[in-house]
Amino acid sequence: MSARDESDPAARRQELENRNAALRGQIDSMLSDLRRRTAEIQEKQAEAAQRTHEITSEDGLVTVIVDASGTLQKLELSPKAFERGTPDRLATTITSLIREATGTAQQSLQADFAGLAETPDLPSIVDGAPMLQDFFNNTPLFTPPDPEAERAARTGEEPPSRRADPDDDLDDDFDDAYADGRRPW
Repeated sequence: MSARDESDPAARRQELENRNAALRGQIDSMLSDLRRRTAEIQEKQAEAAQRTHEITSEDGLVTVIVDASGTLQKLELSPKAFERGTPDRLATTITSLIREATGTAQQSLQADFAGLAETPDLPSIVDGAPMLQDFFNNTPLFTPPDPEAERAARTGEEPPSRRADPDDDLDDDFDDAYADGRRPW
């Protein structure tokens, strides 16, 4: 504060009123943003609460329906489900479908709400303040089941992320063996 500010109470008062107005503007902006985000979260929660995820086995014998949180809502078994396999195989299929549907539901929720969890850093509002992210552990409490891995395990196929490069010609080994006179099988 300069000597001039101390001697001119009106100027000092005006400076404080300007700072106060600027601070009120920041607070009003933050409250407005908070209200907007809250409304957006409530809207997404309402949408998510109505969403279900349905997964049907490859043979069409078992269908599971889970809610947005991954909780089983309905299990449908075809009458032929009991004719075509063993109880153990049916149980494995049901469990796998539930895990796939649960993973799909939970990944969907995480994707829907990921952007809404972002908060402004305190240093952008108050100089010298610590960053909020430094106070929170950003690792998830648990990892939901991977739907693609679950489906791959059930069907015996490799998950898409582990499959060979499509440009890789898998027939090369067969062609080379055949050309050399070796049996490829």
